[in-house]
Amino acid sequence: MKHLFLRSGVVLIFFCLLVLPSEARSKKDKSTGNLLTTQWGIGLNASTFGLGGEIIKGLGPKFDIRAGYSTMNLNLKYNLDLEGTAVQLFGNINPGGPHLLFNFNLSPGFHLTLGAALNQTVVLVSAQSLSNVPVEDIFVLPGDFGFIEMILLPRIKVSPYAGIGFGRTLSRDKRFSFSFDLGTYYQSSPSASLLGAGMLSPTVSDHNVFVLNSLIKPYRWWPVLSAQLSYRIL
Repeated sequence: MKHLFLRSGVVLIFFCLLVLPSEARSKKDKSTGNLLTTQWGIGLNASTFGLGGEIIKGLGPKFDIRAGYSTMNLNLKYNLDLEGTAVQLFGNINPGGPHLLFNFNLSPGFHLTLGAALNQTVVLVSAQSLSNVPVEDIFVLPGDFGFIEMILLPRIKVSPYAGIGFGRTLSRDKRFSFSFDLGTYYQSSPSASLLGAGMLSPTVSDHNVFVLNSLIKPYRWWPVLSAQLSYRIL
């Protein structure tokens, strides 16, 4: 009888060793499957880096991955009078690019965001005369007087991002969520170039380009103020 109980105990232990790990693996596989197939969403945002959208993936209650694209095309015109000559200033601000961001949800209403963007920002500023320009004893036509144009580009294409946010980028228990973010992209000192035509073409010199780049050297950051509306699909 003693040997029978001993053999039964060995069989029971062996059975537990076979069954329990398989049940643990089953629960782990189910948990992994839920993590991959749930917490998906889309978002629309408006920011100082452009208008765009995102695909959002939640990883448990604490983390979100955000992949998206933003762009904006803002045109500005300003006319002024310089000693009787009408001059038009034209500006085009075109920030944006694809981005990949990671949210760390420190609380249900507050998160820290880190990531980067492929910075495709282009800033263009040009000036040209709209009327005849007096030069000594003659008047030069606007087309002959020419124009001057400045182009600004980010010096590094992959710009790291850091910021804080309020609200939820992706809700865990509701379909819609809203978030407000404040952060900045680091783009290093912008790279400036000059283009000129007509009588203004001599102003496009290496010295003037060097002076211009020295003046804009401190502007290393692109501030981002963002508002986003998100919808949880799964």
